[in-house]
Amino acid sequence: MHIHQGLLSELLPQVQIVVMIGSRASDHLRELARIAEFKGRIPYLIENASELQPRWFSGIEEVGVIVGSSNLDHVVRPVLERLDQFSAAQARGMLEGVAK
Repeated sequence: MHIHQGLLSELLPQVQIVVMIGSRASDHLRELARIAEFKGRIPYLIENASELQPRWFSGIEEVGVIVGSSNLDHVVRPVLERLDQFSAAQARGMLEGVAK
């Protein structure tokens, strides 16, 4: 699993899934999720790393990350670390065994 960060328009051609970090109440993120779905990508809108589910990433090679606001650095780092854990587990064939 490779993780890309950037603007949605730059990410969509490169990824299968887009993890969007921010408030579920954000109209902006909900619109980005609709665009991702329209372009055939799977969006997941999360507010923190604990919401990430290993099953979302089974067989996925490319994951995009969109951050809804610049004041979310304290959330972004744990999300990226969790995605790295999933990637390492998937490389070993053990993704389903990753604890929540």
